[in-house]
Amino acid sequence: MYLIPIYSIHQTSVPSFTVSSQLLHLTISLSQFSPEMDSNPTHITHDFPPFFRVHNTGHIERYIENDFLSPSNDPQNAVLSKDVILSPENHVSVRIYRPNTPKPDPKRPLIIYIHGGAFSVLSAFSSLYHNYVNTLASEAGSVVVSIEYRLAPEHPIPACYDDCWTVVKWIESHSRVGQGPEPWINGYVDFGRVYLAGDSAGANIAHNMVIRVDNCKDHELGFKFVGLILVHPYFGNGSKPDKLWNFIAPDTTGSNDLRLNPAANMDLLSNLGCEKVLVCVAEKDLLRNRGWYYYQALKKSDWKGRVEFFETLGGQHVFYLFDRDCEKAVSLLRRIVSFVDSETRLIKEEKQTLLSSDTFSPMAAKSNEIVHDFFPFLREYKDGRIERILGQNMVPPSIDPQTNVQSKDIIISPENNISARLYLPENPNPQNKLPLLVYFHGGGFLVESAFSQQYHKHLNLIVKEANVVALSVNYRLAPEHPLPIAYEDSWLALKWVSSGSENEEWIRDYADLNRVYLGGDSAGGNIAHKMAILIGTELLTGIKLCGVFLNCPFFWGEVAIGNEETHEMITKSYTDNFWRYVSPSAIDCDEPWINPGMDPGLSSFGCKRVLVYVAEKDILRRRGWYYKEALEKSGWGGEVEVVDIEGEDHVFSVNIPDGKSAMAMFKRLASFLNS
Repeated sequence: MYLIPIYSIHQTSVPSFTVSSQLLHLTISLSQFSPEMDSNPTHITHDFPPFFRVHNTGHIERYIENDFLSPSNDPQNAVLSKDVILSPENHVSVRIYRPNTPKPDPKRPLIIYIHGGAFSVLSAFSSLYHNYVNTLASEAGSVVVSIEYRLAPEHPIPACYDDCWTVVKWIESHSRVGQGPEPWINGYVDFGRVYLAGDSAGANIAHNMVIRVDNCKDHELGFKFVGLILVHPYFGNGSKPDKLWNFIAPDTTGSNDLRLNPAANMDLLSNLGCEKVLVCVAEKDLLRNRGWYYYQALKKSDWKGRVEFFETLGGQHVFYLFDRDCEKAVSLLRRIVSFVDSETRLIKEEKQTLLSSDTFSPMAAKSNEIVHDFFPFLREYKDGRIERILGQNMVPPSIDPQTNVQSKDIIISPENNISARLYLPENPNPQNKLPLLVYFHGGGFLVESAFSQQYHKHLNLIVKEANVVALSVNYRLAPEHPLPIAYEDSWLALKWVSSGSENEEWIRDYADLNRVYLGGDSAGGNIAHKMAILIGTELLTGIKLCGVFLNCPFFWGEVAIGNEETHEMITKSYTDNFWRYVSPSAIDCDEPWINPGMDPGLSSFGCKRVLVYVAEKDILRRRGWYYKEALEKSGWGGEVEVVDIEGEDHVFSVNIPDGKSAMAMFKRLASFLNS
């Protein structure tokens, strides 16, 4: 959330000043407070940190003051800006940014930007937003109109919506050539490329502006919104009350107020007044799941546009405002710029393709048609290209400064391109050999790698906590290598451990092959289970399997269990189709590979101890419990324990390895691997 400044009535030129550590007191009489309260001892009646609190006298106290910046000629970004007052009585104004070019040709896209701040703090003129929008205008080569709207609680919702709609209609007055009052918009804007964008509460407002386009009662807009950009949007959860929202929106209908929870009405989403939407979330943002839910709801609606999703791993809420130059912020900005520029870029690419071809091919213009979309894993295009979205951030082996764990990469099968990363804890002793954990990474059989940043960190932490040797297997991925290839590669890796690893000194000198454990998360948990079945049925010699650890394992079935039909994030049909995509030879979702209850070899499971972790918010949660029941009913005779983690989602320990739940899991796993 924001630790950010106070709202102030717009001034065209306000000297900048540093943020004070003391609170700025702003006294305003609110109509909902009784004048008689002034005579009472002062006390706080409402407190919404880190935004504002209200005293019984009607005083509103915001937690941090704004450092306003004047419009400027920014030489670093080659951007000019100026302020325009639209409604003096309501203090509605805008700051306009345009590239500092001598001529308006070619005309530029227009981005209407709405700042965040929980509807109650911040300003389009604060340094945070002035500096960010300057950079956005420069990188996107666009005109940007940044809106200064009235803030709650002095101006309760819907004031902010009404103010932003006033700006939209003002901009629309320029769409008929030469008729608008502002020369920068008349001269520089291409009204065929108009975008609405916003972050946090501003993203909420932007969505509601696009909804309002379809319900415009007075007359249609003179232009159409091409796209909507929602960055870390402030949407609510229909099942939980939002106390701040209820206070600043006195006319609210509750948790399912469509302004706060737009996914509560699919018909309304189906009429979204734009052609495409980009939803950006941050992994460690409390609002992350609400953005994902909006994305999923929009995909399931009858809306005819295109929706895209971008997640910043490790990012906090609106992190990019506070560190614009960090790698994550640069990556997010590039994604937004790509979204704004995509139409122009694609047209250029298609023209270039046609010009470079000996013969015109109608397929050239369709090279970007998506035939399989399994976001957030990958997309497959009609021309055969595979675009992987996750797991592409590879890191080299190292001596990890946080854990002092060493790692190195090895080749297991050159002809099959099977490799692995070995991990060794600090100060190993060849006289006291350690358990060996053979780990299989997740990623839906489609993405990720033993060498990705996420799994490298995950294995470093496990090896440090458990004091074990680990071998993280890098198997081949679907769809280029559909199942059962991942199982075959993993089995080759185990056979290498059992009979061919004597030439690998870290395993030979430090690993106890009589204490071997298998582990994996998601699809990797599925693989670890399958390897344990094979060890039991094939009677693999040379190693002794002592236990199996499964973290949010990917099991499935034809018949839904638990909340699989009603899960708010992922649908059952999505997962059904997903399984058939990675395993095209499978008849259905009751194949033994994916539904262990249908596996006739389950009773031959190759060890007597299994530890399973599941997460409350994960659609696969009930599959973990079903797995326990299936093992116990099979006649296997071993011991299986399920640990159910409240408040967490799928593979939480991989996504947030420094989190409290992950650290507790690592300790429990250490006990399991050393008992």
